[in-house]
This record gives sequence, structure tokens and C-alpha cells, in this order.
Amino acid sequence: MAGVLVSSTLLTYWVGTRLSARPTGAESITLQDAQNLPDNAEDLSALTILLLGYGGAGHSGGTLSDVIQVVQLDFDNRQLALISIPRDSWVTLPNGVQSKINAAYSTDLQNGDDNATIAKNMAQVVTGFPIDYYIGVDFVGFERIIGQELGGIDVEVATTMTDNWYPIKGEELNLCGLSPAEMEAAHANYSGFELEQQFPCRFETVTYPAGTIHMQGGDALKYVRSRHGNPGGDFARGVRQQEVLAGIRDKLFTLEGVSNIPRVFQQFADHVQTDLDAELAEFLWPAIKNSRDYEIVRLNLSTENVLTGGTSGGGASIVQPRESWAAVQAYVQQQINQAVAE
Repeated sequence: MAGVLVSSTLLTYWVGTRLSARPTGAESITLQDAQNLPDNAEDLSALTILLLGYGGAGHSGGTLSDVIQVVQLDFDNRQLALISIPRDSWVTLPNGVQSKINAAYSTDLQNGDDNATIAKNMAQVVTGFPIDYYIGVDFVGFERIIGQELGGIDVEVATTMTDNWYPIKGEELNLCGLSPAEMEAAHANYSGFELEQQFPCRFETVTYPAGTIHMQGGDALKYVRSRHGNPGGDFARGVRQQEVLAGIRDKLFTLEGVSNIPRVFQQFADHVQTDLDAELAEFLWPAIKNSRDYEIVRLNLSTENVLTGGTSGGGASIVQPRESWAAVQAYVQQQINQAVAE
């Protein structure tokens, strides 16, 4: 994942923007000059971006998405909605194959698709929102953006989280003193998390108390990546990812010297995969000054609302709609409309 999320640093260029044919203050870039604009750019009331986080090189399943967040910007209602999609959501890919949604972007990468077409389509199936752009970031990029480009962020941790089994980088093959016979027995008798627990030296304990915590890149990565934290599970991870997104957004508003938008954009773009571009960021930047007061609506799709747990034909744990993806889409829209009404 790396919540991933830090990919949202680029997203903030959009926060608070209300597009028109020629936004106030856009002196050097015009609607005609900017490339890769949404189809409805001349009358844009909302914009939707897919944020993806994944392990990257050197990690098992490194192209599978650990973080899947859909961000919808409602310019008319001055609202930013964060919608967390569980990575185990069971969807039907365009080729008819059923799969967890976290494999969608991996398929795009295998196909050499720089626009993440399948990942966007699957996110739309779940939320009902057409996806305009995507931003993908791996663990290394996530840490560098948080630590190097942003100099750390302040995260409002709602609930204390402790994980006694967070993996230590570089210790993945440590035998923890087990003999060859004990190793063979461990692999014969255990699997999954139970097998991991037979090698305690590969893990460390990480704790994040409730309250405001200043996080560098490594801290933020552990916070959004933790698999066995208490509270734990993918749904709790979605909540933590959104907390980090809010911290990134707030830090960007405090940065100085961002007048050279193409240069700033490129600094972040060096760490991510995206179909956004510097010209588009410069075109949108003038309206960002009014974005501080956007209301943030957080929505986590889970078994507590519209999803239900299950098992795939191959025995993998999955989540599916209680009724249908159309019902999930209706729920998402209902929650957002309710927030607008309030």
C-alpha cells in the first residue's frame, strides 16, 4: 500500500478547484493549452481520482494494490470525499475473469497501460464514479514523498493502534534459531499468519497512540501498512489511510515557495505513476488558495455497511456486495448526498 496514499500529494493540486474555461489567475496556461483534461472540463462540477499504493520491487506480490482509495472532488458543494475500497473486493475484470480488485492495477502494469484503464474501470464498478485520473505509488516512493518532499506530516490518530507483528525489512529469511528439522515442521504444520508467528525475530512492535503524531516516511508507511494491528484488518487500514491523506493535505497547505508549480509537480511525479501532468497542475493551481475549508467526507466500504465476507473458488478470503455493486454505488451516493445536506 503504501497507502500508499501519499500519492495524494499530487491530488491536492485539485482540492478546492472550480474549473471554468479560464480560471481566475491562470495566466500562462489556458484550457486549450492544458493537455489530458477531463472530457467535461469546460463545465466541470466534480473530479474523481483513484489513489493506489503497492509494495513495488523486492516485495512479494509487489504490484498488487494494498491501498485503493477513490477521491471525489465536488466543486459545487466544496466537498472532498475519500472512499476506501477493500483490496479483497471480488470483481469481474473486463476479460471476464473474477479476481480481487487489488490485481486490477497489476494487470494494467503487465499490459503496459500507463492510464491504469482496468483499475479505473473496477473502481467505477464499486463506487459508481467515472475515474478521471489515477496516482500510484510504491513503498519507496511513499516514504520519500512524506520524508523528503514534505519533511514529515502531522496525522490525527483517532484510535490507538498497536501491531506486535510488523515485518522488519531485511529479516524476511531469518531462521530465528530454528533447526532445519524445526523449519520443516513449521512449514508442514502452519500456514499464513500462524506460520509467520513461528519466526518472531522477523517482526517488531509498533504503536501509535491516539492524538496528533508527527510522522516521517517510515512511520507513515508502517501506520498505513500494518496488517495485524489492533484495531486491525483491511477496514481499519482504510481508516488509517484516510487519516494520513488528511495529514498530507494539511501539510501541503503550509508549504512555502510553491509558485513554480511545474517544478514542484515534477518533484512529486518522480516518485509516482500517474496520468496527470505538470501543465494541468499549473492550470488548476490558481484556485487552490480557497481549498482549505473543503469539508472532508470519509467513507469506508466494509462488512459493517454494504459488504459481506466470503471465500473464492480457490479458497481465498474475499468481500462481496450484500446485494449488488449497483446497491453499493447507491449507498456511496446516499452517504455523500447526506453529507452535503448536513
